[in-house]
Amino acid sequence: MKKTILAILMCGVMVLGVTGCGKSDIEETKKDLQESQEKNGFVEKETVDVLVAKFNTEVVDNSSLNPASPDYLTESNNQYWYGLIEGIYLVVVPEEHTGDKSTEIVNYTLLYVDKTGEYEDNATSYIKYLIRANNNQITDSEIDTLLEDAKTKLNSGKTANNGKGISIGYTENEEVYQYQVLRLYK
Repeated sequence: MKKTILAILMCGVMVLGVTGCGKSDIEETKKDLQESQEKNGFVEKETVDVLVAKFNTEVVDNSSLNPASPDYLTESNNQYWYGLIEGIYLVVVPEEHTGDKSTEIVNYTLLYVDKTGEYEDNATSYIKYLIRANNNQITDSEIDTLLEDAKTKLNSGKTANNGKGISIGYTENEEVYQYQVLRLYK
């Protein structure tokens, strides 16, 4: 008897799944995604190599700072750490680490800054170039506003967003701070 009831219940669940019950959940999820994209914007997916090249273009075209070089690259915990200058690192985190930067899609990037380093003053320029590399349509005043907003959300787990497809997070402790640039994909 228990087996019969269980079989009937299983058949009922299968019929509901096949006939479309649950479609409203899918439609609701699609609607939520569309609303989020309209509010937060989105950017196209980029590979690690392409995004690092865009960052380097921003750095070289607009400053005398060091670009990210494979000569100063370390792979650690499925992340790519580019030493920019003593105490400042560009960190690129792919969605899935395979070791092939030409095909891996960037999940997020961050600028890691050692507060005790003598070049800490360069961090502000580097983060602006990193933000612009992630979205070249963003203005200087929008970048400044995002950075200020991110700092007001210090260590909260919340990010600053201006509807241009990226969010900026900021964390800090006694020794280091970092800006995270989160990419929002379509």
